[in-house]
Amino acid sequence: MSSIDNRAVVDFVQSLGSPSSSGTISANTVPDKVSRRELLARINIEEATLLAEGRPWYEIKASLLQESDKTFIKDLSGMSDQYDILIPLPEDRAHLPPEGYHTFYINQLEMGLRFPIPRFIQSLCDHLCVSPSQLTPNSYSSLLGLGILLKYYQAPLSLHLIYNMTQIRQKDVGKFFIRLKPEYGFIKGNPTSHKGWMSRYFFVRRNVREGIAWYCDMSWVEKPTKRVLPPPVQEYNPIPFIKDACTKCFNARDLIREDLLCHFGFSRKGVAVEGDLAERIMKSHLLEAYKKKKSEASRGSTSQAEERVDPTSEEHVDLSLEEPVNPPPVELSKEKKRKLSSGGYKHPKKKKTSSSTELTTEAGTSQPDVEVSSFIAQPVASTTVAFFQHFIPPLDAPVVSSASDKKITEALASHFLQALLWGGELSRRVTKAREVAHSSKRSMNDVMAKHDKLMKEIEEARGASDAEKRSLEQKLTDSEASFIRLQEEMKKAGEEAEERIKRAQKEAEASWEKRKADFLKSDEFDRLCSTRALSFFQQGFDGCLAQIRDNCYAEAEHPFSFLDVLKSLEALPDDGEAGLSGEK
Repeated sequence: MSSIDNRAVVDFVQSLGSPSSSGTISANTVPDKVSRRELLARINIEEATLLAEGRPWYEIKASLLQESDKTFIKDLSGMSDQYDILIPLPEDRAHLPPEGYHTFYINQLEMGLRFPIPRFIQSLCDHLCVSPSQLTPNSYSSLLGLGILLKYYQAPLSLHLIYNMTQIRQKDVGKFFIRLKPEYGFIKGNPTSHKGWMSRYFFVRRNVREGIAWYCDMSWVEKPTKRVLPPPVQEYNPIPFIKDACTKCFNARDLIREDLLCHFGFSRKGVAVEGDLAERIMKSHLLEAYKKKKSEASRGSTSQAEERVDPTSEEHVDLSLEEPVNPPPVELSKEKKRKLSSGGYKHPKKKKTSSSTELTTEAGTSQPDVEVSSFIAQPVASTTVAFFQHFIPPLDAPVVSSASDKKITEALASHFLQALLWGGELSRRVTKAREVAHSSKRSMNDVMAKHDKLMKEIEEARGASDAEKRSLEQKLTDSEASFIRLQEEMKKAGEEAEERIKRAQKEAEASWEKRKADFLKSDEFDRLCSTRALSFFQQGFDGCLAQIRDNCYAEAEHPFSFLDVLKSLEALPDDGEAGLSGEK
């Protein structure tokens, strides 16, 4: 893969617009858009080259997110301050995140993934030996939808139950899809595709001082590993839950709404449930009676009519979301009358249900007489056909009247009436969606203007920061030069001080020797020596005299002159005489 200038890559990533945003481009962003297109063209060429070489997808795809997407990621994922988000550079790849980081995708967040990752998903990934980052976006909506239903039915989120109700399939090398098994296919409504989701990834690191950051192995693998399940923590009989859930068809997108994720502990955003919890859960499935009606009506209808009543279409999903299971006729007359729009035809008492007269007959109950005919809650075949005949062109009226099978005519009239009634509702919803789209576009334009202003402020701050950085670098260089010069001066001063100390020591020694010689020659020294010598002489003389006296030489009998100290001193010769006597 050819190299790209790092500075250009960083500038591109920082200036690249959000892939999910749209809006008008201001005049001051035209040069930036041109540079983006040029760099995107380079990336496309490199990806095409890698694709031609037969590289796997994770070595080809580069992330197109930018730094400003961090706020969007943090808000959508519900991350706390314990998580760090890193936006990849174009040369980074999803399977090789920086050390300590792991890869996740924007579309995974859009399909219900929140942080921290729910424990039961981590346990399932750990058992299958796959990383949560390798799961497709629809895997999270299916698993979280199943987790919400299990918690709603007060069933445990055990590994045994989740593993036995799901299956894992390998979509590509290093990419896996977890969904419910076909026999448990009561969760539908996942998107058929997520265009460009493999180029919308980011890196996440969890900072924890104590404890465990992840409860599964986060490293990438090429294929899953099936292992023996450990013994269950608690016994649970899933048959009642499965029997009840399999009679319904839940919409995954409605199950993973933020308020439901927060209520059941899969999100920490603190969003309260809107309305009644049971009503929210029940609104997310298609009625079993509606599916029965569809199967019975399809027996006598044409292929075009079958396509109009297909429960997999979005219109009928929306229809069923507003119908509770087996509703009482009285309650529907009060609640649904506020929600329905007849599209031009108004009936005094319109009721809406998915049951038909045929279903009532099969159940063994008699149809009560009603004062006013109803086209939806209690359809009357004659009334429905009569109303339908008002819309038939005159040339087609004989053909419809002469139809041999009345059930076909009744089914056609019933489907036509339903399409007529829901046409107004569809038009209202489309109008509302357009208003929301225009409002979103205006909001996006304001956001883009604020984004451009913020980018200018960032550039100005960068310029001021660069100037301050250069000034600090110059001051640092001057300080280093001053420090070196001061070191040299200190070294020179130390050498001079050492020479002065040596010279002072020599002078002190010479002065001591001179003073010593002068003292030895001085009269004071002679006087001290004489005093000391006299003291020694007297002590010796007294000692000798004591010995003589001890030997019984009395002074009266022997009056010798040397027995007196003064006389002995006077009899001592001078220095000169002593020297002459010594020579003789």
